[in-house]
Amino acid sequence: MPGHRRRSTPAWAAIAGATLLAGLLTSPAFGATGDAADDPVPRPPRITSQGPYTECTANDCVGRGEPGLPGLFTFRPNEADVDADTGSTDVTGYRVRLIDQMGAVVVNGAEPPPYTAVPSVAGLQVLEVQARDWGERWGPSTSFLFMVKQAPGAVGQWQFADRPSNGTGTTTKDTATEGTERHDAALKGGATWSDRARRGEDDYSLDLNSTGLRKPKAYATTAGPPINTGESFTVSTWAYLADTTSDQVVLSAPGTHDAAFELSYSAQHKKWAFGRGAQDRRHTSDVVSYGDAAQPPARVWTHLAGVFDTKRDTDTTNDTIQLFVNGRPQGQPVTLSTATSAYRPWTSARGLQIGRTKANGHHQRYFHGYVDEAAVWQRALRPRDLRLVSDLENESEPATTLVADWNAGPATTGNTIKDYSRYSRTALNLSPEGAQLLPDSMGQGRLVLDGIRGYADASGPVVDETGSFTVSARVSVNGTEWASKPVGYRGIVAAQNLAGTSSWALVLTKLDTDVSLWSFVRTAVDAAGNVTGRVEAQANDVMTDFDTPIDLTGTYDAAAIADDPSDTSGKLTLYIGTSAQATSPQAGHTSQTQGTGNVTVGRAADGDYLSGTLDRLRIWAGALTANGVGNQVP
Repeated sequence: MPGHRRRSTPAWAAIAGATLLAGLLTSPAFGATGDAADDPVPRPPRITSQGPYTECTANDCVGRGEPGLPGLFTFRPNEADVDADTGSTDVTGYRVRLIDQMGAVVVNGAEPPPYTAVPSVAGLQVLEVQARDWGERWGPSTSFLFMVKQAPGAVGQWQFADRPSNGTGTTTKDTATEGTERHDAALKGGATWSDRARRGEDDYSLDLNSTGLRKPKAYATTAGPPINTGESFTVSTWAYLADTTSDQVVLSAPGTHDAAFELSYSAQHKKWAFGRGAQDRRHTSDVVSYGDAAQPPARVWTHLAGVFDTKRDTDTTNDTIQLFVNGRPQGQPVTLSTATSAYRPWTSARGLQIGRTKANGHHQRYFHGYVDEAAVWQRALRPRDLRLVSDLENESEPATTLVADWNAGPATTGNTIKDYSRYSRTALNLSPEGAQLLPDSMGQGRLVLDGIRGYADASGPVVDETGSFTVSARVSVNGTEWASKPVGYRGIVAAQNLAGTSSWALVLTKLDTDVSLWSFVRTAVDAAGNVTGRVEAQANDVMTDFDTPIDLTGTYDAAAIADDPSDTSGKLTLYIGTSAQATSPQAGHTSQTQGTGNVTVGRAADGDYLSGTLDRLRIWAGALTANGVGNQVP
């Protein structure tokens, strides 16, 4: 997605890029502050790498290490700033900046201990250092250029897109390209493929929707282990949970008695969880990292990931696990040895289990629902990495899937509007008064709302709102009725209920007698249901197209990376037709808001009725881009 990620610099471009970057790096913050002939400011200091990174030269700029791997560097005064007889120097410290990070760090001392720099992206990096003298003056900088390798990719990946044409196959391919050994997964216990898939049309997922007797224990398994669970690793998948009444495991790595890891739903805690058995023994203790939010929505797509991190050393007392939900870390990393003295970093010798686990020597806790895009890495992915993994690209754009499509077109009478998506949502039910289905001039059905009592609603929510999603409605506003509304009135096209308000809504607001604006709004509430904040993306221009059908689309991009790296709240965007309006780059407090209850059209939970017609309401998991809106909304 544009603006989401930086791409690495090719090795052949290293020297040219280095020269260019070195020239661009000169800035007031890193410029000399003075240079008297009799008392010059410190000269450019010396920088030496202690590994693993090496300095680029005219003939060599080889990538080493990887993003997130610390590099050690020593700083020393320029030889000209050291007295040849006494070895003394006026240098008292250094100012350090790594080009891919904001701000600079001051290190005190003429010969400080090695400095740790951690590059966050692959490609060409520049470490720039200035020396400071006793008069607090900064001299010109030295640039140390080095290349960072791309981090290793997934060592196992199961996309479930390879359903045989007759739909009767029993194996899905491991499509990872890292390494030479592949681990295809066998479908067992009635497991099959479903077209309810996270990449949308022409894609498939693993169907483990075993809520009935026909498939009571559906799962998939690889013949051998795709990762070494005794070393750092990451596991991730998309999960569609159909049943919240029992504990259910999405991914696990079993041993003889227990599991080296479990990515699961805990019915007791009503949370997503990532756990690890302390040892492969019966009745062993489990250490668990739980999700932040209780009662996550069911029957929606949620991205889950678990990270086991050994910190690249042999000290087992600092090993941690952490759950990530929709790309965001949940709580703080859990230190296993602190949680239980029984912890040992043991290795599972059995195949990856998709849809079940092993405890006390028995397979159990079968998953009910759908699983898609499972993957494993033999390294601890960083939060930034997992944020991008949860973005799930499809041909360089975030993948989306239509999870609700209430279309009034086929219905010109009756009191319901059917969902035409593959997810068989409940129909939109028309209110007893003020709402009716009538044909338009072309004979197509439309929902007519009186703006007083008329609305329609259906069971929700239909998306996990802590992840990316898109809402689009085709609506026509009655101009005469709107003109009679008071200044400040809000008319709701569509909304998701949340504790007497709306977690998201497409809204028309009357700001003045002749000034009305469209907006896409997200609202946060506290535990008591009180509104704690509201963020919205507004239209660029006032509303003028009354009595005319228009398409309104709101997107929440959870994986958007703002200019401020500390802002992980995502971005709201409003589209009118296919034209992008203003965006809200900091969704802030609303980033973890999740609606409950019904989806409504024509009003919110607290009123705000809209007079006009509605032809269609669609909701996608994933954030449509401008290109996606142009292709899918009209």
